[in-house]
Amino acid sequence: MAHQRIGEILVTAGAAKPAAVEQALAQQQSEGGLLGEILHRAHACTEDDVLRALGVQLGMPFLADFPVAEMDADLAAKVPISFAKQHRVMPLRREGDTVLVATADPLDVGAIDDVRALLGQDVAPVLLPNLKLMEAINHVYGRKQDAGNLGDGESGEDEGAAEELVDILDVNDEAPIIRWVNALMFNAVKERASDIHIEPGEKEVMVRYRIDGVLYETRRAPRQFIPSIISRVKIMAGLNIAEKRLPQDGRIRRKIAGKDIDMRVATAPTVKGGERITIRLLDRESVLHDLADIGFGDDHLTQMNELITRPHGILLVTGPTGSGKTTTLYACLAKINSPDLNILTIEDPVEYQLDGISQVAVNDKIDLTFSSGLRSFLRHDPDVIMVGEIRDLETAEIAIQASLTGHLVLSTIHTNDAAGAITRLVDLGVQPFLVASSLMALLAQRLVRRLCRECREAYRPSEFDLSSLGLDPDDFFAGRLRRVRFKGASDPPPGMLYRAREGGCPACLAAGYKGRTAIYELLMIDDRIRQLTIKNTDAGTIKKAATQVGMRTLREDGAQKVLAGMTSAAEVLMITTGDSE
Repeated sequence: MAHQRIGEILVTAGAAKPAAVEQALAQQQSEGGLLGEILHRAHACTEDDVLRALGVQLGMPFLADFPVAEMDADLAAKVPISFAKQHRVMPLRREGDTVLVATADPLDVGAIDDVRALLGQDVAPVLLPNLKLMEAINHVYGRKQDAGNLGDGESGEDEGAAEELVDILDVNDEAPIIRWVNALMFNAVKERASDIHIEPGEKEVMVRYRIDGVLYETRRAPRQFIPSIISRVKIMAGLNIAEKRLPQDGRIRRKIAGKDIDMRVATAPTVKGGERITIRLLDRESVLHDLADIGFGDDHLTQMNELITRPHGILLVTGPTGSGKTTTLYACLAKINSPDLNILTIEDPVEYQLDGISQVAVNDKIDLTFSSGLRSFLRHDPDVIMVGEIRDLETAEIAIQASLTGHLVLSTIHTNDAAGAITRLVDLGVQPFLVASSLMALLAQRLVRRLCRECREAYRPSEFDLSSLGLDPDDFFAGRLRRVRFKGASDPPPGMLYRAREGGCPACLAAGYKGRTAIYELLMIDDRIRQLTIKNTDAGTIKKAATQVGMRTLREDGAQKVLAGMTSAAEVLMITTGDSE
């Protein structure tokens, strides 16, 4: 059989278009490089498509995934983690006299030969996507990192570790405090925690993780170690270890299990004779989601894509602290980010750095506020401006002026629902006619926990459960309800809903829920809403008018996610307590 070319394989499989392959071949001829990489960089096909095609070309099996529970830890121990990560290669398990070895780079035959030498056995290479391979590497080496309790020993503060961006898994320090703090951070990332709380008590220090919005106690240490633990975290964050009476703020940037993690550190003195520390973990690699991935239904997605491609106007995202507003704004920016747009942001603080976008952090000490930063932006010829939050009249007026002079403005404001943002702007002192003429839409949101797909259980809901969600029981059991489509959702069986299983499973850490998604209330500003705004109408009337023309309230959007099997009725009812109308 003739040797097939990678481009031909991709076209035959329907993974790439012939025109894209021709263009990539021309680029390869002029600039060099691998055709698969050129196509992937041009978004003509996915990385998995290229790897699958290489498998066909080289006669190697392709695995879309590999269960980490089936990995042989003894085999993995023979291959250094630095080598495994650098060459993207990993032994998986024994199969007879050979060892199954995963690689994400089948052209690196030297690395496969080295693994053969390290293991002292014959190997059979298989192709595994890069992301899945890195997850497997981090998982198997992460088992060794899970440190136990602190015992007696030196606090061992290490002077120079503050800035070097080395993966915590690669650190092999013997000092117990350093290993304990590293294990704390590693486990927080492994368990998807958003915050670490280190709190001194009467007899011991307690550590809690916030996972999917809920606090869980994870470990304790004897009180004698409190000063050493606090000093270690302060050194990592570049804080003053001698200052114990005043609150301090700092940042830590570390690689943890292959992920680039930013940590915001805040300390505060307590009356119990020690400082408490809160560490907010920001995963720089996982914040950029597509709009479809963060919970928008097909109808909302169409409206959002239309809004963020308009040349001017204001889109306001509303909700309490921690409701995912920043993630939504970043998803919008990532969607429209392109070389032909000048995008500027002013944030407090800049949580994630985005390529191709100029980001400025608020600094009150030098009078760099939202309003002053926004005013200066207008002299930088922007197409799109993102303002972290509209807090005062000056910021609101400049944002409105920017939108009226041909700029797209994205921002957030603190209100409970979408309609409340209109009255909030008027309360700040903005003229109602300016609000009406500049606003394009208002998006209210909350975060709800997603049911664990491994252990969720189907049940037949009562009529009361359905009515509480605003669903008609007769229509539900007859299958007549209109359903919104969500990416990645799988509907429960007819006449059933899903709920969290009590006691959960290992995959969700016994919580019954794994991860979060958002529920939305998208209020489009049409002529009727504009007229009500100009008349300075109350938020309740505006909301009622919007629902009459098809706006889904937060509870109604939550109900659609319950119907789609994404979350539970109990979760939606708890999060939308104030939205029961």
